[in-house]
Amino acid sequence: MTHPIPAAACEGADVDPATLDALLGRVADYLRGKERALERQYERAIGARDGVVLFADADFWARTGAALAFTEVETTAVKRAHEATLLLAGDRADRLGEFETALDVRTAVVLGR
Repeated sequence: MTHPIPAAACEGADVDPATLDALLGRVADYLRGKERALERQYERAIGARDGVVLFADADFWARTGAALAFTEVETTAVKRAHEATLLLAGDRADRLGEFETALDVRTAVVLGR
């Protein structure tokens, strides 16, 4: 299981690093094959050679966590890692403020390529 989330986005999670890595791998596997549909459904926040970050509706992670039988803590840890990835990308692209504001009403979904 591999996932597109950088290690820096996983710092400070409420689950241990190995568990978070496994959870992120399960999410990546679950989303694999759904990339085109997700890109049609949700707005692209930022793209890169190795993936894309989308703005999804606020309930995206609750639905995804339920589909994968994650606990609330696990779902929150995955959500935070995806959102932290967006913020790291926003900082590099000088769009941090824009992305922070967007996360007030939406969430981030990172898709690898």
